[in-house]
Amino acid sequence: MKIGLLEDDPAQAELVISWLEEEGHEVLHANRCNLFLDLCREHLLDMAILDWQLPDQTGLDVLVTLRQQMASTMPILFSTQRSAEEDIVKALQSGADDYLTKPVRQWELLARISALGRRAGIADDSSTIELGPIQLNTQTESISLSGEPVKLTRKDYLVALCLFQHQGKVLSREFLLKSVWGIATGLDTRTVDVHVSRVRRSLKIGPEMGYTIKTIYQHGYRLEKVIA
Repeated sequence: MKIGLLEDDPAQAELVISWLEEEGHEVLHANRCNLFLDLCREHLLDMAILDWQLPDQTGLDVLVTLRQQMASTMPILFSTQRSAEEDIVKALQSGADDYLTKPVRQWELLARISALGRRAGIADDSSTIELGPIQLNTQTESISLSGEPVKLTRKDYLVALCLFQHQGKVLSREFLLKSVWGIATGLDTRTVDVHVSRVRRSLKIGPEMGYTIKTIYQHGYRLEKVIA
Protein backbone atom coordinates (compact mmCIF):
# COMPACT_ATOMS: atom_id res chain seq x y z
CA MET A 1 0.00 0.00 0.00
CA LYS A 2 0.98 3.62 -0.44
CA ILE A 3 0.75 5.13 3.04
CA GLY A 4 0.99 8.78 4.01
CA LEU A 5 2.64 9.49 7.37
CA LEU A 6 2.21 12.80 9.23
CA GLU A 7 4.78 12.85 12.03
CA ASP A 8 7.09 15.67 13.18
CA ASP A 9 9.29 13.60 15.51
CA PRO A 10 12.23 12.50 13.31
CA ALA A 11 13.09 9.42 15.38
CA GLN A 12 9.47 8.23 15.51
CA ALA A 13 9.01 8.85 11.80
CA GLU A 14 12.17 6.92 10.93
CA LEU A 15 11.08 3.99 13.08
CA VAL A 16 7.56 3.77 11.66
CA ILE A 17 8.81 4.17 8.09
CA SER A 18 11.28 1.29 8.59
CA TRP A 19 8.49 -0.94 9.93
CA LEU A 20 6.17 -0.13 7.05
CA GLU A 21 8.78 -0.42 4.31
CA GLU A 22 9.90 -3.76 5.72
CA GLU A 23 6.35 -4.96 5.14
CA GLY A 24 6.52 -3.81 1.52
CA HIS A 25 4.55 -0.59 1.89
CA GLU A 26 5.54 2.65 0.18
CA VAL A 27 5.63 5.55 2.65
CA LEU A 28 5.31 9.26 1.89
CA HIS A 29 6.25 11.32 4.94
CA ALA A 30 5.61 14.94 5.92
CA ASN A 31 6.39 16.71 9.18
CA ARG A 32 3.93 19.58 8.72
CA CYS A 33 0.20 19.56 8.13
CA ASN A 34 0.28 21.76 5.04
CA LEU A 35 2.99 19.59 3.48
CA PHE A 36 1.00 16.46 4.21
CA LEU A 37 -2.10 17.90 2.56
CA ASP A 38 0.03 18.72 -0.48
CA LEU A 39 1.10 15.07 -0.57
CA CYS A 40 -2.54 14.02 -0.50
CA ARG A 41 -3.32 16.31 -3.42
CA GLU A 42 -0.35 15.09 -5.47
CA HIS A 43 -0.54 11.36 -4.74
CA LEU A 44 -3.24 8.74 -4.58
CA LEU A 45 -2.73 7.37 -1.08
CA ASP A 46 -4.24 4.11 0.14
CA MET A 47 -4.08 5.07 3.82
CA ALA A 48 -2.94 7.82 6.19
CA ILE A 49 -1.34 7.76 9.64
CA LEU A 50 -1.71 11.05 11.50
CA ASP A 51 -0.03 12.47 14.58
CA TRP A 52 -2.17 14.94 16.53
CA GLN A 53 0.07 17.79 17.64
CA LEU A 54 2.07 19.40 14.84
CA PRO A 55 3.90 22.76 14.71
CA ASP A 56 1.54 24.41 12.21
CA GLN A 57 -1.87 22.78 12.79
CA THR A 58 -3.24 19.60 14.30
CA GLY A 59 -3.82 16.17 12.87
CA LEU A 60 -7.49 16.72 13.61
CA ASP A 61 -7.47 19.75 11.29
CA VAL A 62 -5.93 17.56 8.59
CA LEU A 63 -8.55 14.87 9.19
CA VAL A 64 -11.41 17.35 8.82
CA THR A 65 -9.86 18.79 5.65
CA LEU A 66 -9.42 15.33 4.13
CA ARG A 67 -12.95 14.21 4.94
CA GLN A 68 -14.91 17.40 4.34
CA GLN A 69 -13.01 19.49 1.81
CA MET A 70 -11.15 16.83 -0.16
CA ALA A 71 -13.88 14.17 0.22
CA SER A 72 -11.25 11.51 0.88
CA THR A 73 -12.52 8.07 1.88
CA MET A 74 -9.13 6.44 2.50
CA PRO A 75 -8.63 4.75 5.91
CA ILE A 76 -7.10 7.11 8.46
CA LEU A 77 -5.32 5.98 11.61
CA PHE A 78 -4.34 8.32 14.44
CA SER A 79 -1.04 7.65 16.20
CA THR A 80 -0.61 10.08 19.09
CA GLN A 81 0.31 10.52 22.73
CA ARG A 82 -3.13 11.95 23.45
CA SER A 83 -4.95 9.19 25.29
CA ALA A 84 -7.90 11.04 26.84
CA GLU A 85 -11.25 9.47 26.02
CA GLU A 86 -12.64 12.76 24.70
CA ASP A 87 -9.75 13.04 22.21
CA ILE A 88 -10.30 9.50 20.94
CA VAL A 89 -14.04 10.11 20.60
CA LYS A 90 -13.46 13.44 18.83
CA ALA A 91 -11.09 11.85 16.31
CA LEU A 92 -13.40 8.92 15.58
CA GLN A 93 -16.45 11.19 15.28
CA SER A 94 -14.51 13.43 12.90
CA GLY A 95 -13.85 10.54 10.55
CA ALA A 96 -10.83 8.61 11.83
CA ASP A 97 -11.05 4.86 11.33
CA ASP A 98 -8.78 3.82 14.18
CA TYR A 99 -6.73 5.29 17.03
CA LEU A 100 -3.42 4.21 18.60
CA THR A 101 -1.72 5.83 21.57
CA LYS A 102 2.06 6.08 21.78
CA PRO A 103 4.38 4.35 22.38
CA VAL A 104 3.32 2.52 19.24
CA ARG A 105 4.07 -1.20 19.17
CA GLN A 106 5.32 -2.50 15.84
CA TRP A 107 3.13 -5.55 15.43
CA GLU A 108 -0.01 -3.89 16.73
CA LEU A 109 0.48 -1.05 14.24
CA LEU A 110 0.98 -3.48 11.37
CA ALA A 111 -2.05 -5.51 12.44
CA ARG A 112 -4.23 -2.39 12.58
CA ILE A 113 -3.02 -1.30 9.13
CA SER A 114 -3.72 -4.75 7.73
CA ALA A 115 -7.21 -4.75 9.23
CA LEU A 116 -7.98 -1.28 7.87
CA GLY A 117 -6.71 -2.36 4.45
CA ARG A 118 -8.98 -5.39 4.43
CA ARG A 119 -12.01 -3.33 5.42
CA ALA A 120 -11.24 -0.90 2.62
CA GLY A 121 -10.88 -3.73 0.10
CA ILE A 122 -7.15 -3.20 -0.35
CA ALA A 123 -5.46 -6.46 -1.23
CA ASP A 124 -3.00 -7.94 1.21
CA ASP A 125 -0.98 -10.68 -0.44
CA SER A 126 1.42 -11.28 2.45
CA SER A 127 -0.97 -12.56 5.11
CA THR A 128 0.54 -16.04 5.39
CA ILE A 129 4.03 -16.97 6.52
CA GLU A 130 5.12 -20.59 6.13
CA LEU A 131 8.05 -22.09 7.98
CA GLY A 132 8.36 -25.82 7.41
CA PRO A 133 5.18 -27.38 8.88
CA ILE A 134 4.26 -24.10 10.60
CA GLN A 135 1.80 -21.69 9.00
CA LEU A 136 1.18 -18.26 10.53
CA ASN A 137 -1.73 -16.15 9.29
CA THR A 138 -1.41 -12.44 10.10
CA GLN A 139 -5.02 -11.70 9.17
CA THR A 140 -6.56 -14.16 11.62
CA GLU A 141 -3.56 -13.97 13.97
CA SER A 142 -3.48 -17.75 14.11
CA ILE A 143 -0.77 -20.41 13.91
CA SER A 144 -1.05 -24.03 12.85
CA LEU A 145 1.45 -26.87 13.04
CA SER A 146 1.11 -29.61 10.42
CA GLY A 147 -2.42 -28.36 9.81
CA GLU A 148 -3.44 -28.43 13.47
CA PRO A 149 -4.18 -25.11 15.24
CA VAL A 150 -1.81 -24.13 18.04
CA LYS A 151 -3.07 -21.97 20.90
CA LEU A 152 -0.62 -19.25 21.92
CA THR A 153 -0.97 -16.31 24.25
CA ARG A 154 -1.08 -12.90 22.59
CA LYS A 155 2.52 -12.12 23.56
CA ASP A 156 3.75 -15.53 22.42
CA TYR A 157 2.07 -15.00 19.06
CA LEU A 158 3.71 -11.59 18.66
CA VAL A 159 7.12 -12.98 19.61
CA ALA A 160 6.68 -15.75 17.02
CA LEU A 161 5.58 -13.25 14.40
CA CYS A 162 8.59 -11.06 15.10
CA LEU A 163 10.98 -14.01 14.77
CA PHE A 164 9.29 -15.25 11.60
CA GLN A 165 9.31 -11.82 9.98
CA HIS A 166 13.05 -11.46 10.68
CA GLN A 167 14.21 -14.96 9.85
CA GLY A 168 18.01 -15.17 9.72
CA LYS A 169 18.52 -11.94 11.66
CA VAL A 170 19.80 -11.61 15.21
CA LEU A 171 17.10 -9.97 17.33
CA SER A 172 18.25 -8.48 20.61
CA ARG A 173 16.12 -8.83 23.71
CA GLU A 174 15.77 -5.04 23.71
CA PHE A 175 14.46 -5.14 20.12
CA LEU A 176 11.88 -7.76 21.07
CA LEU A 177 10.83 -5.74 24.11
CA LYS A 178 10.31 -2.68 21.92
CA SER A 179 8.52 -4.57 19.14
CA VAL A 180 6.22 -6.74 21.28
CA TRP A 181 5.77 -4.83 24.54
CA GLY A 182 6.28 -1.31 23.15
CA ILE A 183 9.00 -0.49 25.67
CA ALA A 184 12.78 -0.36 25.53
CA THR A 185 13.50 -0.61 29.25
CA GLY A 186 11.67 -1.23 32.50
CA LEU A 187 10.85 -4.90 31.90
CA ASP A 188 13.17 -7.72 32.90
CA THR A 189 14.72 -9.09 29.71
CA ARG A 190 14.31 -12.59 31.16
CA THR A 191 10.63 -12.14 30.31
CA VAL A 192 11.67 -12.33 26.65
CA ASP A 193 13.55 -15.57 27.33
CA VAL A 194 10.44 -17.12 28.87
CA HIS A 195 8.26 -16.25 25.85
CA VAL A 196 10.85 -17.38 23.29
CA SER A 197 11.18 -20.68 25.16
CA ARG A 198 7.40 -21.14 25.10
CA VAL A 199 7.24 -20.39 21.36
CA ARG A 200 10.05 -22.86 20.69
CA ARG A 201 8.27 -25.55 22.72
CA SER A 202 4.71 -24.88 21.51
CA LEU A 203 5.70 -24.89 17.82
CA LYS A 204 8.23 -27.72 18.24
CA ILE A 205 10.92 -25.66 16.56
CA GLY A 206 14.13 -27.65 16.40
CA PRO A 207 16.60 -29.34 14.04
CA GLU A 208 14.19 -32.19 13.34
CA MET A 209 11.70 -29.80 11.68
CA GLY A 210 14.37 -27.90 9.75
CA TYR A 211 14.56 -24.67 11.77
CA THR A 212 16.00 -23.60 15.10
CA ILE A 213 15.75 -20.55 17.34
CA LYS A 214 19.39 -20.07 18.22
CA THR A 215 20.34 -18.24 21.40
CA ILE A 216 23.04 -15.66 20.71
CA TYR A 217 25.09 -15.28 23.89
CA GLN A 218 24.56 -11.94 25.68
CA HIS A 219 22.49 -10.61 22.80
CA GLY A 220 19.29 -12.32 21.78
CA TYR A 221 17.91 -14.82 19.30
CA ARG A 222 18.00 -15.80 15.65
CA LEU A 223 15.49 -17.99 13.82
CA GLU A 224 17.49 -19.88 11.21
CA LYS A 225 17.17 -22.73 8.78
CA VAL A 226 19.14 -25.85 9.56
CA ILE A 227 21.75 -26.54 6.90
CA ALA A 228 21.99 -30.27 6.23
